[in-house]
Amino acid sequence: MPEHENIRRDAGIRALLLPFIRGEYEGHPDLVCLEEFAIYGGANRADVAALNGCSHGYEIKSDRDTLERLPTQVDAYSAIFDQATLVTTARHLQQARTIIPQWWGIIEATCSTGGGIRLERIRESGGNPAPHAESIAYLLWRPEALRLLSSLGLDSGIRSKPMECLVARLAKEIPVQRLSALVREALRARGDWRSAARLRQCDGRFQQPSSLSSYQRTPYGRTYR
Repeated sequence: MPEHENIRRDAGIRALLLPFIRGEYEGHPDLVCLEEFAIYGGANRADVAALNGCSHGYEIKSDRDTLERLPTQVDAYSAIFDQATLVTTARHLQQARTIIPQWWGIIEATCSTGGGIRLERIRESGGNPAPHAESIAYLLWRPEALRLLSSLGLDSGIRSKPMECLVARLAKEIPVQRLSALVREALRARGDWRSAARLRQCDGRFQQPSSLSSYQRTPYGRTYR
């Protein structure tokens, strides 16, 4: 296979990204990495989500990809993640810089000797200046949202209401930075994601935040510890 062929494919970059992320979070053994992490119930998916002391989304754009969907993906990532990083190649770097916000980080994928791939972080990730509280709350399943509301004494008159009502109360009553931390811990606590995903622990169809259309919630993807 020609050297450049490895960076032309998402799979080639993805195979190296997980150990690269673990290297960035060295010294954090409780790190959880989730592939194909559903955002907006599956309307968008983060290639990798890293959950630790913050939530960090990684979007891969190989040579074979286009940047057509990147603006929409930027909006989705920027709604829920504390940090975000674009992982891409020289082919897309110049244009991608005009699309992603300044607080997004960049990892460049290049060919190494022997046909392998080398990943290098060329821009650090900053903090998300404007996370969206309702989008973050919608990452929860209904039982998780109810437990969180109950633990904070915020469940009065709402336990039988649809999911959008639970989300609205979470977003209204909890400061967004604290909500992000609480949701992140709920996601990390799910344990066996594959088994849990088979359970219909949500309302099915419900209204997304006001700027988004209704959608069908779908399971999250694979998890690695």
